[in-house]
Amino acid sequence: MRITTGLILAALFVSLYGCASAVSGGYGQGGRTDDGRSYAEARADNQITAAVNSLLVRDKRIRAMDIRVSTFNGVVSLEGAVPDHSAAAVAQSLAASVDGVQWVDNNLRVSP
Repeated sequence: MRITTGLILAALFVSLYGCASAVSGGYGQGGRTDDGRSYAEARADNQITAAVNSLLVRDKRIRAMDIRVSTFNGVVSLEGAVPDHSAAAVAQSLAASVDGVQWVDNNLRVSP
């Protein structure tokens, strides 16, 4: 009986030890990503990127497939090629309209 109880306690300790290291290693609710953002900040940035991409896809004036969108701390970066300056302006305006966007870094180049 003592040996069985000891084995059960040892197995329980080993299994819970892995959980403790995961939480203390940053995988819990208050952790940070590799780039220093909290998980909540990274999630908010991902939601902004998704919303911008959705607006770009729905707008028929631009080719969304040619535009790469990324977000870091509310700053949206637009990269890629557009046919003219008006398309670049439309993409920037759409990105700026999304809740949570602090700034739009428009790096789109005109390439007919």
